Amino acid sequence: MTYQQKRKFSRVLSVGSYIALLAYLIISTLTQPYEDISSVVIIGIKCFPLLGFALAIYKQHLRQLAWLCFVLLIYFTVAVIYVPVTGPMGVFIITLLYTSIMLHIRWHNRANEEANASLSQR
Repeated sequence: MTYQQKRKFSRVLSVGSYIALLAYLIISTLTQPYEDISSVVIIGIKCFPLLGFALAIYKQHLRQLAWLCFVLLIYFTVAVIYVPVTGPMGVFIITLLYTSIMLHIRWHNRANEEANASLSQR
């Protein structure tokens, strides 16, 4: 499997897990009743930082993807704290997204190195 194929696979996995994480945050918020604050406000607080990275995932901006991984570490920490309450599904989705983005960044750079090496041999 070439790095170009691996990069495409990791991109598909990243987009899928990104959508799954947003859906999980929305569903988990709607299943827990809040007394004083509207559920829409809670969903906005949870999802707004992630929605800022939608363009980075779509256009494959590597630096912004690295920043998304940093933000995911915060989400991971919060999800691990609340595992007894919400279950391990959120931690799994965040870990899958983090890993797929990191591999995408690595394989994207390797695919570019392969392309540059093949062009310099001609």
